[in-house]
Amino acid sequence: WSIAEVCADLQASGYVAAALSGVLDPRLLPMLVFAIASMISFATGTSWATMGILVPLAVPAAFGVAHAAGFGPEATHRIFMGAVAAVLSGAIFGDHCSPISDTTVMSSMSSGCDHVDHVRTQLPYALTVAAIVLLCGYLPEAFGLSPWGCLALGAAASILVVRFVGRPVAA
Repeated sequence: WSIAEVCADLQASGYVAAALSGVLDPRLLPMLVFAIASMISFATGTSWATMGILVPLAVPAAFGVAHAAGFGPEATHRIFMGAVAAVLSGAIFGDHCSPISDTTVMSSMSSGCDHVDHVRTQLPYALTVAAIVLLCGYLPEAFGLSPWGCLALGAAASILVVRFVGRPVAA
């Protein structure tokens, strides 16, 4: 919470919006926010702090970048919702994968699994889903595909990955 307060006191959100305006297509902002949230929460091991840091930065940045690009209310709303979703999902993703996350440590301890083995075995699954989210969710949505279309595309990609990449477990 302290870092979030410092960001607010420094008016970091205005700086981020100004720095990204004219440089980044506003429709790609949610993808960038997802990647940043994932990295922060992976490095810190906490989703809550990541949300506390990024929500006050991403929300004004979404409005500022969309406004600077001349987007209308509907497009601005889509960018805003995508940025909020990206903060939440990226924070949870990074926290889930982080070897220093309390939930990861407790999961390995409660199941009696070696901690490094637990992290190593969950990473391929989480990274696969993150790639599907980026390629079948945030990217197509940025170019106008409806959320329902993105959901169907992501489900189809997940099924294809399981079918062609997955291996049966020996009984």
